[in-house]
Amino acid sequence: MKIFLTLLLLLPALAGARDNAGGPYRSLVTELLRNCDGKDKKLAVANFSYPDERASGDGNIISGRITTELVRLKKFKVTERKEIEKVFEELKLQGSGAIDADSVKDIGKMLGADWLILGTLAELEDKQIEVNARLVGVESGEIINAFNVKVRKDWRDKLKNQPPEEHELKDSDKLKSYDKAILKYIDEKTGKKTPAERSIP
Repeated sequence: MKIFLTLLLLLPALAGARDNAGGPYRSLVTELLRNCDGKDKKLAVANFSYPDERASGDGNIISGRITTELVRLKKFKVTERKEIEKVFEELKLQGSGAIDADSVKDIGKMLGADWLILGTLAELEDKQIEVNARLVGVESGEIINAFNVKVRKDWRDKLKNQPPEEHELKDSDKLKSYDKAILKYIDEKTGKKTPAERSIP
């Protein structure tokens, strides 16, 4: 009997833990889709971006996590991220926050999507990022719902075209030029000629 009563007391807590499993991303998705009939609807999540269009991988990771939460809901058809990236490249679109109504229609048509989730990021203190998201109807281009959450940046911002790691800089042209300039400066100050072993190719 005691075990049964203990289980009854724990059930609400377990249910709450399950609901919060997705954290802020689950909350964001839940609020964006509130009062939306999702039957047979297809959604696409655009890459989120900073308003200043800085090069960052943050938007890609955040939109990926939002996509994961949408898939977990099992209520909608969700467009594969690679397909969205292809469309953005084809339409030459950069930041998702600056997409206009016409672009939304073009994206929706190419992806066969009914709704598009897009938005912007704002960097906060202590590795926090504010995510401002909008659910937009592809046909009308109108905002259906909007919501914002704060997420913790628990990933490394690794970009495709990111400069090489510190140990990789040894062979870079910029570093070689820098080394040459330093050696030349030392030679001029000391009045000595740089030995062959110190020369930079």
